[in-house]
Amino acid sequence: MKPIYYIIPLINFFVAALFGLLLRSMFVYPIEGVTFLYILHTHSHIALLGWLYLLVYVLFVQKFAVDSIKETKFYTRLFWVTQLSVMGMALTFPFMGYAAPSIAFSTLHIICSYVFVIYLWKHNNVIGTQQGILLKTSLFFMTFSTLGVWCLGPAVGMMGKASAFYQICIQFFLHFQFDGWFLTAFLALLFATVFKGYSLAKFTSFYYAWITSVLLTYALPLSWYIEFPIFHYLNALGVLLQFYAVGYLIKPIYGLFKQESNCIGKSMCLLAILALFCFIMRIGTQLLTISETITIQLQTLRSWIIGFIHLNMLGVLTAFGLWLMIREQKLIVNTWTKSGIGILILGFVLTEGILLLQGLQGFMSVNWISDTPMLLFWTSVLLPMSILCFLLSYFKNKRL
Repeated sequence: MKPIYYIIPLINFFVAALFGLLLRSMFVYPIEGVTFLYILHTHSHIALLGWLYLLVYVLFVQKFAVDSIKETKFYTRLFWVTQLSVMGMALTFPFMGYAAPSIAFSTLHIICSYVFVIYLWKHNNVIGTQQGILLKTSLFFMTFSTLGVWCLGPAVGMMGKASAFYQICIQFFLHFQFDGWFLTAFLALLFATVFKGYSLAKFTSFYYAWITSVLLTYALPLSWYIEFPIFHYLNALGVLLQFYAVGYLIKPIYGLFKQESNCIGKSMCLLAILALFCFIMRIGTQLLTISETITIQLQTLRSWIIGFIHLNMLGVLTAFGLWLMIREQKLIVNTWTKSGIGILILGFVLTEGILLLQGLQGFMSVNWISDTPMLLFWTSVLLPMSILCFLLSYFKNKRL
C-alpha cells in the first residue's frame, strides 16, 4: 500500500498521544469544562482502533491480500470508511463520552472490521500453512473479542455499569484484542516477513501452547470480579504456556539477527530489543498475580495498572509494529526516524519508571518524591514528539 496508508495510523497515534498528554496535564493543570473520563475514552479508542488496528490492517493487506486492481480498490475504500469512524470517535468522545453519536461511530468500526475479516479470510495469497493458520487465528480473535462489546448493552440493562458483569465484558474485549488479535496478528506478520520461507519445527506444539495461553490468561481479569482462587492458577499456567510457546521462536529469531547483523541497523535493533524486553517483563508481571494477596493489592495501584497497559501498547506492540514498518521499508531510516526512536524509548522508559515509583510509594505508604504528576506530565511530552519525528521522516523523503 502507498505511504499515505501508513501515515494515517501514525497521525492517529499522534492524536492519541496528545489526548494522553491532556490526561496527564489534568493532574497538574486542571481544566474547567473538560471531563477526564471522556478524554480517557477518546485516548484509548484512538490508540487501539486508530493506531494499532489500522497498522495491522495495512500490514495485513500488504502481506496477505490478493494483488489486483479490484482488491486494492476494495481495501482502499474500506480503509477510509474505517478511518472515518476513528475521526468520528475523536470528535464525539471528548464532548459526550458514550452517547448515541460516539456509539454509532464505534459500531461502524466494528462493522468495518467484520467486513475486513470476512474478505481477507476468503481472499488471500498466504504462502505456507503456518502463516495461514496464524492469520486466520488472529482474525478469529478479533471477531471473538467483539462479543464483549455486544454484551455491554444487556449488562447495563440488567445490572448497571457498576456491576461485575459489565466490567467482565469490557475485560473480555480488551484481553482478546491485545492477547488474541494483536499479538497473534504480529506473530502472523513475523512468520510472513522474518521467517519467510522458514517452517517452524514443532509448529503444532507452539500453536496450541500459544492459543491455550491466550484463553487461560483471561482468568486474570476474571479474578478481579469473581472470587474463585483457581483463576490465579489458571492464569499462571497460561503465562507459563505463553513463555513456553515463545521459546520456540528464540532460535529462529537469533538466527535472523546473526544472519542480518550487518544490515539490520542499530535503530531496528533497539526497537526489537525493547519489544522483546517488554514482553519478558509482561510475563514476569503476570506471574506475580498467582498470589491472590498481591493481585488484590495491585488492583488498588492505578499507576501500576496504567504502566502495565502501556507496557503492552507501547513497549511490545508499538515497538514491534514500528520495527516491522522499518523492515518492510514503509518507514525509511533517516535522521528524523532515528531521533523518533530515541525519543520514544526515552519517553517510554521515563514514564514507566515514574509510574513504577508512584505505585511503590502507594504500596509502601511512603512519599519519596511528592511531585510525580508534574514529572509524569513533562516526560510524557516526549511521546508525541517522537511520533512527530516519524511523520517528518516521510515529508523529508517526499514519500506521500
